[in-house]
Amino acid sequence: MSKRAQSKDPTYAEAAEELATILGEIEGGAADVDVLSAKVERAATLIRLCRDKIQGAELKVQKVLDDLDADEDGETEQAEG
Repeated sequence: MSKRAQSKDPTYAEAAEELATILGEIEGGAADVDVLSAKVERAATLIRLCRDKIQGAELKVQKVLDDLDADEDGETEQAEG
């Protein structure tokens, strides 16, 4: 079983919070040089996860809007017919 399958992905809010913490540590100089690369890699992973979640939400919203438009078009056709 892959590492990703074993661990649950964080929510968008959790990922954003962890990312903010990592960035604060890096910017504040609190990140130890020995773990800096690991923190940067984790930050990149979190950014990808957040982007994926945003894109997924955009697709869902667009589908809902498309469905509403289709419903409205159907009602207009029925009213005219």
